[in-house]
Formats: sequence, structure tokens, C-alpha cells
Amino acid sequence: MKKNVITSAILLAIPALAVAEDVAKLDVINVYSASATPTSLHQTASSVTVLTEKDFAQRGATYVSDVLKTIPSLAVSASGGRGTLTNVFLRGADANHTAVIIDGVKVNPVSGYGFDFGGLALSNIDRIEVLRGEQSALWGSDAMGGVIYITTKKGLEKGKTFNVDYDFGTGSNRTVDGSLTLSGSNNGFYYALHGDSHHTKGISALSKNRFNYTAQDGTAVSTGGSSERDKFHRDNASLRFGYDDNQKGFDFLTSHSSQTANFDNSATDEKGHYTRTRDTLFKLSSFLGNDDELLKHKVGVSHLKTDSDTVGYTSAYDAKKLNANYQLDVNFDREGDIKQSLSLLADYNKSRYLGSEYNHKLKLNEKSVALEYRLLSEDDHSLSISGRTIDNSQYGHAFNARLAGAYRLSPNFRLHAALGSASQAPNVAEYFGYSGYSIANFELKSEKSRGGEFGLLTQTSDKHHNLDVTYFARNVKDLISDQIVSCITPTWCTYQAQNMSGTSHIRGVEIAYSGQLNDKLNAYANYTYTAAKDSSGLQLIRRPKHVANGGLAYKITEHWGSDVNISYVGKRVDDNKHRYQMPSYTLVNLGVNYQLSKNLNIYANLNNVFDRKYESTVRYGQEGRNVYVGLKGSF
Repeated sequence: MKKNVITSAILLAIPALAVAEDVAKLDVINVYSASATPTSLHQTASSVTVLTEKDFAQRGATYVSDVLKTIPSLAVSASGGRGTLTNVFLRGADANHTAVIIDGVKVNPVSGYGFDFGGLALSNIDRIEVLRGEQSALWGSDAMGGVIYITTKKGLEKGKTFNVDYDFGTGSNRTVDGSLTLSGSNNGFYYALHGDSHHTKGISALSKNRFNYTAQDGTAVSTGGSSERDKFHRDNASLRFGYDDNQKGFDFLTSHSSQTANFDNSATDEKGHYTRTRDTLFKLSSFLGNDDELLKHKVGVSHLKTDSDTVGYTSAYDAKKLNANYQLDVNFDREGDIKQSLSLLADYNKSRYLGSEYNHKLKLNEKSVALEYRLLSEDDHSLSISGRTIDNSQYGHAFNARLAGAYRLSPNFRLHAALGSASQAPNVAEYFGYSGYSIANFELKSEKSRGGEFGLLTQTSDKHHNLDVTYFARNVKDLISDQIVSCITPTWCTYQAQNMSGTSHIRGVEIAYSGQLNDKLNAYANYTYTAAKDSSGLQLIRRPKHVANGGLAYKITEHWGSDVNISYVGKRVDDNKHRYQMPSYTLVNLGVNYQLSKNLNIYANLNNVFDRKYESTVRYGQEGRNVYVGLKGSF
């Protein structure tokens, strides 16, 4: 086999790479979040979960949050039913410590709070990747816990000049959903025109059912008693088109969404309050060259505008994010069974925030440069080294690095490990305070995390069964926490965000299995143990110690299919002040579908089969037993 000088030198230095056993070749599944360039899942060293439309259907999912609940090391907290504030906690990190990337654009809010998944539907989403661990070296701030990378459909998926995808459904609580996509591709050109609408009368955001908690300080609270319905309505439209001939191309995307979500101000608030949020996105990117050439250039620019108005609190804000980026890939070792490459990334971000809680516009400018080196072997060995320097106009300078590697011991066993550092700048409310709730703290420092993971992937020779066991650990310094400054009454206090002294420790184990039991039966199961404590030894809120998920998808006949999914969420603490201990709960969902014709599939889901009464966040209710039926297809 032909090898150049660089490859030969590496084989002399690391002879084990040259004599590794052959590995069975399967269809390549690329990962787009773990490196600066797409990498095969079998060559990716970082812990990552990749789910596609097939997985969404087999897990009975309608919204993105439904899928995220089933992923290792990820806890979901919702302040009510559909459309209400829904945050994720990845590997024990805070809600604003996970970078959310949609079609290459970081959509984390300018306010600095965690991304709200409450209204994000799956109707136009092609795949979701969840990358775990410190990822600031590649993705900058907001990536201390990891990255959620979402890709929408763009017209290349079907390989047809014209295609129509549709999905219409209805269910409990007067839920009505509809989605329609026109797409196609020809001679390198592609397009996708999409629209969807989601509406539900909903449940009460504050709990209907009664729950009684006792805080660690002895304070008792009783929640529940609300009976009104809090509506949710979201409309979304997008247009995407571009050209890709594997040598040059461009991609243009524009989208607009309008979402209205009702919430409760009190248990007796019959009319409720609501927040209306409008997001408008423009993105243009292009590339020249490919991975088989020495150089590949990528350039992109995006603009995200958010308008939000809250009725009841007389609260509103306007936010804008402008990003410009450039990437140069140098594929200097392209022949032989080992390939090496280097990527240089440069980013410029400009953010503006004007809210009713402040008397002036807040401005942030950020410049950063990153470098990543990659070594990939045909035998599934890999090594990557990356670093990023960040210069923020408000919070100063930061540098983060990451080292990740994997080594295949045999066709059945593969070791993987990573070490990395990450940083998280204070959000707007933490730094400047929030009127009526907290006061400013201009002495705040960025949170800093150092962590790593070590795992063993066990596979059968045909790759039909995969079991990955991973230990992870993180040390966080200068963790930001709201501290009470003064209290007017026992329930009305003023807070200030402060950096905690000492080091907060997060430790855990992930066990994840996926398998094809036979031609008709697929299965997945995962369990995560997370011990997340701040520097004073207190458990971090909304991080359950034990989370487990499992599911089976069975093809009954050529036309009939079925699935069952089970989720367990263990005990956890909520409310930083009173620290209420919340009980564990288990949910069971059932699904069935019938392929009526080539172009039409009818499906039905029965969720929360045993009508479990629970809260994922103190005081806020969740849906009991509910039904959803729909029809979808393409032609």
C-alpha cells in the first residue's frame, strides 16, 4: 500500500498501528460535532450519540425534548407542559453550559440562559448529535458540558428532483400539529421549503395534582391545585437552497418562527400570562475544495434576531447575534491507511441585547481562533489535539484545549479517552443583575472546567451489538451561584450571582447499549450515574443521580410496527434556597404504526401509560396519560 513520508514516520514511531486487526466494514455514519471536519463514528474518540428520523419514530418522539430525554447523561427540566421553558443538564453541567448548534449556527440566547427546547418540534429535523464533555476548544463558550448538534433537511436526503414530505397529527389536550416540506435536488443543486404549525390547549403550567415536599431546612411546601389550561402555539417556516458538487458549493438558509406560550403567575390565575417569541435567521456559507485535496476553504456568515414580549410582567427584550467565520482545512497526509489533517478556524461574534430590565443596550464582541490536528487510521485508531483562544470585550481572554484519542484493541474492543478544558462567561442577568430579582456583580469571573473521560466500547464482530462503558470526571472552579443578599419577607429575597470559592466536583459513569437482536427487533438501553456537588458539598439542583432509559422496536409484520420505551429519573434536589428533595419517577410509552401504502404511514402513541403523576421542576406540572395519532409519508 502506498504511503508518503509522514505516514511512514508515524508507523515507525507507533508500530502497533500498522499491525492492528482488520475491522468489519459497515455503512459509514459521520459525526459533524466532534471535530472541525466530518469524522466516521467508528473513528470518533469523544462520547457522542447520533440519532436519525428512524430513531425519532422508534422512540415515539414528537418534540426534540422527547428525544433528548432518552440520551445518556442528559436530564431534562420543564416548567410545565408543551411550549414552556425546557432546559437540559448534560453531564451535570448547568443549563447554559451546553452549546446548541442548528445547521451550523450557535443558537444559544444572547441573555446567556440555556437554550429553551420547549417548542422545538422534530418535523423538519434530519438528525441530532449529542456530544458530551468539555468542548470549548472547538465550540467556544457555552460548551462546558457538551454540544447538541441539530441538522435540518435540505433536499438531498431523497435523491429526487421533487419530493413532498408531510406529517399531520392530533392528540390529547386538543393538540393539533401539521408539517409540510417540498424538497429536491438535481445536478448538485438542492432546495427545501418547509412549514409547520403546532397548537395545544395544554395543561396548567403550575401543577394540577397535589405534591408535598419538605426542604432540607425543614420548610414544607404544597404544590398543585391549578386547573386552567395554558395554551401553546408555534408556527415555523424556512427556505433552504444551495449547490454542492463535492468541489465547491454554497448553502443559504432563512427561517422565521413565532411562538406563544402561556404560563401561570399563580394557582388562581385563570387567564394566565404568556410570552410571545419571534426568531428570524439568515445564514450563508460556502466552500471550495474537498477532503481529498490538500486545501479546503469554508466561509460563513449568519444573523439571528429574537424579539420577545411577556404579557403580565411587562417584560420584553430584543436580541441580535451576528457571526462571521472562516475555516481552512489542510489535508497534508491523504494516502495510505493513516490520514492526517489540520484545521484553522477563526470566528467573530457581535451580540446586542436591549431588555426592559436594563436602561441601556448591552453589547458584546468576541473574537476567537482555534487550531485542530487530527490523525485517523483505517483500523479505527484516532488522535486529535485542539485549542482555542477567545477574546471577549466584556469578560477578557480565555484559552481552552482538548486531547482525544481512541485505540482499537481488536475487532471487538476499542478504548477511547479525552481530556479537556472549558470556560463559560457570566450571562447578562448574572453580570448586570435582573430588575426586581438580583443585583449586578461586576467582579464576576468566568467559570472554568477541566475534565476527562475514559471508556471501553465492546462490539460483536458484525457490529450488531454495541456496549459502551465510560467514566467521566469534571472539576469546576469559580462556579456561579445565586446567593441571597437580603429578604423583605421569607419568600421575597434579593439575590446576587457570585463565584463560589473552591472546586465543584462532578463524577459519573455512562453505560449505553444498542443492538439489532434480529431482522425484526432493535433495542437500546442506557444508564447514567452522576454525582454533582458544588464546592461546599451540596448536590447541584436538577441533576438526578440515577437516570435510565430503554426501548424495543419490533416489526410485527411487513406492514405493522410497534415500539415500547421506558424512562427512569431518580431522586434529585430542586430550589437553591430551600432544596426540596424530589421523588423518582418512571414513565412508559407505547407506539404502533401501520404502513398503509408506499406513501402513507399511520401511527399512534400512548404516552405515560400508567398515568404517573410527577413534577420535573418544583411547582410545575407534567402531562398524565395522553394519546397522539397521526399520518405521515412522502411522494
